[in-house]
Amino acid sequence: MRSIHKVLSIITIIASVVSLSSCSKNEAESNNAMTGVDTGKFASRMTDLIDSLLDDDQYDESQKEVLRAALQHDGEIPYASYSAAWESYRQCLADKGYTKPPKNLTNGIYFAPTYVSTEGLTEIQNRKLDDDIDECQDSRVYAVDLAYQTRLGNPEFYGDPEVALVDCLHRKNLVLQNYTMNQYRKEYDSYMNDTSGGMPEDWFSFDFNDSAALSCLAANKSPLIQPQLEIWKPLG
Repeated sequence: MRSIHKVLSIITIIASVVSLSSCSKNEAESNNAMTGVDTGKFASRMTDLIDSLLDDDQYDESQKEVLRAALQHDGEIPYASYSAAWESYRQCLADKGYTKPPKNLTNGIYFAPTYVSTEGLTEIQNRKLDDDIDECQDSRVYAVDLAYQTRLGNPEFYGDPEVALVDCLHRKNLVLQNYTMNQYRKEYDSYMNDTSGGMPEDWFSFDFNDSAALSCLAANKSPLIQPQLEIWKPLG
């Protein structure tokens, strides 16, 4: 069985299901691929998502300034603002006495979950590390990251990241029209159970060297990206 390191997820989605109609060819193809799949959504449009983030007191003012500006531009967040929020998160952890986490950029997208080495940490230190990560993520980057990556990789606001990933692959014409969620999950299970040490591109129907595919994977925080990530050693 392929082992996976501890995952620290920056996105926790509480889905509230809404219905949206689709009319484009790509959307229709994607809908066919999702037949029989839970396609619950966590927002109806980007401005509603941003408004809900602005109403939450756990995000600091620097994030809310970015979100307010995005409302004036159809929910679009400039890459510079997105990158600055991530740097603020990294600096927040450095200010708490840890080394800065690696940037782990994939096709320009910052990626967390990330690999974390707990070597040398006591149980108490490990719990504090988890708390500090949560605090820095929430205050400095969570809201900006969610809005930015949702717009980029999940414009239909699917609550299930696997559904969002397959939808993204269809929207960008990276898989055949008849590629379904069931096929993706079969390929994923085969890869995860592989003991030969093969790379993801040996198991999946889409090209892992395609920059658009990498964007879909990273924007939807796919664990398939994790073998490419640098391990963070918070104590150096």
